[in-house]
Amino acid sequence: MKVYLDLIFFINFMFDLLLLMTVSIECKVFSKKRRLIISSFLGSLSTFLLFLPLNNISLFLFKVIISIIMILVAFKINSKELFFTLIKSLYGNSIILGGLIYFLNNQFSYKQKGFIFIHDGTSINLIIILLSSPIIFYLYHKMLNKEKKKRELLHKVFIKCKKGTFSTLGFLDTGNNIKDPYKKRGVIIINSNKINLNLEESILVPFKTVEKTGLLKCIEIEELIIDDNLIKKRYLLGISPEKIEIKGASCILPNIIEEELK
Repeated sequence: MKVYLDLIFFINFMFDLLLLMTVSIECKVFSKKRRLIISSFLGSLSTFLLFLPLNNISLFLFKVIISIIMILVAFKINSKELFFTLIKSLYGNSIILGGLIYFLNNQFSYKQKGFIFIHDGTSINLIIILLSSPIIFYLYHKMLNKEKKKRELLHKVFIKCKKGTFSTLGFLDTGNNIKDPYKKRGVIIINSNKINLNLEESILVPFKTVEKTGLLKCIEIEELIIDDNLIKKRYLLGISPEKIEIKGASCILPNIIEEELK
């Protein structure tokens, strides 16, 4: 029996690459293409373990270690929760993909002659790659471009007020048009755990969302620096009644500040 190692390596490399892209799409965690390619290359090297005299337990442990290395190489991990989410997605999609290949191989790669099944040489694995790769590549690039646009809205923010100084990550929300009704100052909204304001020292600014209306407790900002640029225009700092967590950002910048960031 002839075994074409280059073809086996290529098929496994492509499957690993498509699998990592599927994990990326599912978990909405995106990396540079170079990292995905290197990770897929490392994963496809596990193919050669099949030719080593290893028992099933050793082979399983090697595959677990390689899958962990693949995740660490492919993605930037910043928490345990993210790591386990990516691992679960990797194994979940591997089981689905492996089961699909096994089913299709049984259905189309074998011919039945009486009670005997004979492999006719049809490369179902290669056919699946050719059919699925354009779809997964398209979805990955579409979501990657969407993610890049979102990241362009993230800015480093330094705020100084009478309650102290804060350094955080801000999200430029084009829908945030809250202004105080008197001086028309824009409002930067921050998580309540960053600052504690009582009613007496607050400037109350009315706000309205799709779900509710109310009054936002605010304080004057003495100094505002965004992306190392000093902002001269005056803004208020508002305390969010709900937790803000947008792509790692803990404050929301108003839409009127966009002109000063250009």
